[in-house]
Amino acid sequence: MRRNLYTYAAIITALFTINTVTNAQDTAQTNHLNEVIVTASKFAQKQGETGKVITVLTRDYLEKNSGKSLTAILNNQAGLMINGAESPLGNNQEVYLRGGVTGNTLILIDGIPVNDASQIANSFDLNFINPELIDRIEILRGSQSTLYGSDAVAGVINIITRKPGEKKAGIYANGSYGTFNTYQGSAALNGTINKFSYILGYKYQKSDGFSTANDSLGKNDFDKDGFKQNNVFAKLAFQATDRWKVQYMLNLSDYKTDLDAGAFTDDKAYNAHNKYIQNAISSKLDFGKGSWNIVYSYQRNQRNLSKDSSYIPVGPFPTKYVDGEYVSNTHQIETFVNWDVTREIQLLAGADYRTSSTDQHYSYIGTYPGAAMETTRLGKDSAHSNQFSHYASLLLHNLGGFNLELGGRFNYHNIYGNNQTISFNPSYLINDQHKFFINLSSAYKVPSLYQLYSEFGNRLLKPESSVNYEGGYQASVLKDRLNFRVVGFKRDTRDLIVFFTEPVTYKSYYINNDKQTAYGAELEATWNITDQVKLQANYTYTDGKISLQDTSYYNLYRMPKHAVNAALGYQATPALYLSTQFKYLTKRWEPGNTRSLDPYYTIDIYGEYKVCKGVKVFADFRNITDQEYFTIRGYNNRKFNFTAGISCNF
Repeated sequence: MRRNLYTYAAIITALFTINTVTNAQDTAQTNHLNEVIVTASKFAQKQGETGKVITVLTRDYLEKNSGKSLTAILNNQAGLMINGAESPLGNNQEVYLRGGVTGNTLILIDGIPVNDASQIANSFDLNFINPELIDRIEILRGSQSTLYGSDAVAGVINIITRKPGEKKAGIYANGSYGTFNTYQGSAALNGTINKFSYILGYKYQKSDGFSTANDSLGKNDFDKDGFKQNNVFAKLAFQATDRWKVQYMLNLSDYKTDLDAGAFTDDKAYNAHNKYIQNAISSKLDFGKGSWNIVYSYQRNQRNLSKDSSYIPVGPFPTKYVDGEYVSNTHQIETFVNWDVTREIQLLAGADYRTSSTDQHYSYIGTYPGAAMETTRLGKDSAHSNQFSHYASLLLHNLGGFNLELGGRFNYHNIYGNNQTISFNPSYLINDQHKFFINLSSAYKVPSLYQLYSEFGNRLLKPESSVNYEGGYQASVLKDRLNFRVVGFKRDTRDLIVFFTEPVTYKSYYINNDKQTAYGAELEATWNITDQVKLQANYTYTDGKISLQDTSYYNLYRMPKHAVNAALGYQATPALYLSTQFKYLTKRWEPGNTRSLDPYYTIDIYGEYKVCKGVKVFADFRNITDQEYFTIRGYNNRKFNFTAGISCNF
């Protein structure tokens, strides 16, 4: 009965949204041809001047998704799926883009790569980013290793933080409360004083949570998995001269979260403590028709796992004691020059050096017969790597509508040797309304330190290498009211790194597999139906297989072949905004499992009201039909939940 009530409420709200429209504003999720972007080539460009496939989530779009996590916002974009986006806070956030597994999408903060060298796939924990301090997000799909190096196999997500205001002092703050006794508050002070500008921000979030593991027997004895986080962010800039600017950025995040023992398996005494710090210093010197940039960043990740013997989980291989620590340190320095040679020709050339190390230990005591403490260790003195790259790119644009990007990168790694990538990206723009584009590019992903040095490591591993084929059409028609893009893509990956277990000895280690192919299509559309209503929708088809010498099989695990997202929003008055969001995913497959994960859909409702200039209240109701579904078998996702709060900007 409860589910039926939620369903009726969703239908009534959707009909109300469609039929009572009077006075809307742009929600600014854009793929418009005139939208200025920076990610594609490290030059400021309009979308019409690049053949890259880019979606820009502006500050206005983020504001109209207040109360949502960063991963929940990203999870509604074309070609992009994040397992864990609706799990309990603090869970792993696995990014899947165009059939690429976690670790194949590079995350940037203000153009600086971020990662965790202690992770198996070198992936970054998106829990560390405060969405309130984001100005815009640029999602760049397709292989991008020529400009960004390793991990940019399926694409790049560039998270651009807020800029200081022009006033001497400004403040923005928000607070919210929601389901699972979840509350959060954040505040930031920003401004410009003469040549000095600044942003200082802090966020606190706490939640009682809900059980990570699914209680398949329905005993209702699984405990709640709580979460508590502190985040500090600072960005300081000094305009030394009219042409020279120096900037420092700090991102410090610390959170604790409760864990469960595994799928369908509770644990009341298992928890994790995760810490992250990023320091970055950048210098930009403008000259004539270009600029010289230098960026240095240091990142440190630390994860501590602990469990005492106060609770012994029920399961096939229960443990009564766990003690683990995973630490990584990454240094990167990059310098590049961009130069507007003429109005039609731009040049980019640069180099970067990266070094990473990890220090790990893991101990546990099992309860099965004969079990004893087992310990694995990795030392930073032995588990480390470094690589040096240099790259260049040529951009031709405004040639009667024809645009071209041509580039290459050479990478030198201290363990496996050398590799290189190329990119060839022509496009043609007709009357600022129709764009055709082709993208042929290669990419690579270096083996992680865990894959090289752990007890399962293999120092003979080669980097994964891939070739990306992409083509499509983008248009802005009906007096710019309808913007849409259709893209087809294919990615061939060789030397795929996989975990292998010998059938006789059961010895396990990482190896390079033969070939993986992923292919599909994306459709994105934004339609300003009237000045009051906007409809945004996307559809993604993804398929693929892995090929060995004499066989092939599907291996795009946990990824749907078909995914649909749609959002309908309207501004009822200048102060009141309402929207509804729909999501549908077809069945997915788990690794090594003959059963599929069932298809599911969710419906969300959001509303905000501007009380006065600079102050608004908002409410977000998610999964209002109370769907129960798995993105990973045996682990829960949020059923019906809500967040309500207030936001101030002065």
